[in-house]
Amino acid sequence: MKKVFFIAATLAISIFRVAAQSWEVPEDKKARVSPFKFSAETVTKGQEIFKRTCVSCHGEPTKGNYQPLVPPPGDPATDKFQKQTDGALFYKITTGRIAMPTFKDILTEEERWDIISYFRSFNKSYVQPEIETSAKTTGQAIKLDVSYDSLGNKLNVFVSDTSSHRYLTGARITVFVKRYFGNMPIAKPSVTKDKGCVSFQLPKDIPGDKNGNVEIIIKLSNDNGNDINKSIKLAIGVPTNKPPLTQQRAMWNVGIKAPVWLLFTYTLVVVGIWSFLGYVVYQLVKLYKNKKNN
Repeated sequence: MKKVFFIAATLAISIFRVAAQSWEVPEDKKARVSPFKFSAETVTKGQEIFKRTCVSCHGEPTKGNYQPLVPPPGDPATDKFQKQTDGALFYKITTGRIAMPTFKDILTEEERWDIISYFRSFNKSYVQPEIETSAKTTGQAIKLDVSYDSLGNKLNVFVSDTSSHRYLTGARITVFVKRYFGNMPIAKPSVTKDKGCVSFQLPKDIPGDKNGNVEIIIKLSNDNGNDINKSIKLAIGVPTNKPPLTQQRAMWNVGIKAPVWLLFTYTLVVVGIWSFLGYVVYQLVKLYKNKKNN
């Protein structure tokens, strides 16, 4: 019985590993390209976003120091990453899988393309596809208008189609507040009603910067994946004067900024292991000398 269980468990693990290694991307998603041209500015933005949200698993590009997960996150600078189309990379960042988070509601569409722009900076032979012939649009010139009602602490969003000069009903809107590691939803998604309007009641305890400023991101989700985003800054947050995360001792920071207890424990373990190995070597040398004397 134990043997049968062991074989079944081994087979299940093998199937899981094979399934985890293969990540099929629909053909229409592979063909997508960035709606804007990659530049030094988009590379810099992508690098900042990558360090904030991705480096903990993927490690530093070209270093190969990604986390030993299943499936392995991989190094963005490797050929395996670079052989994928821009659309395939965008699809995987957007949807996520297993250990990789879904970034659709964490990063804006532009931020996801910025990350891909950063990836491509490690590929000297990369040529960006033509935007005009590859990018897909809805055929609508959608516009987002946002107003803030200070008396009711409400955010009003109006969605309109400038090509037909009419308001759009049934448009799905989500509201986020920008944070260190992505965008945090602050209200349930809702759809526009009469006159293309939808209102969101904002929380009164949103932590802001030292002046109470908060960056609000409004996202309109389209079925074809071409999300539309708009951001505004409002002085509606609780003033918070916190140092940047990279200045604090924390688990997610670099080695020299790790928690003191973690550094102490790590040092103690390393010293203990080397002491044990030294003791073993000493005993082996002692046995060798005794044998030689006898």
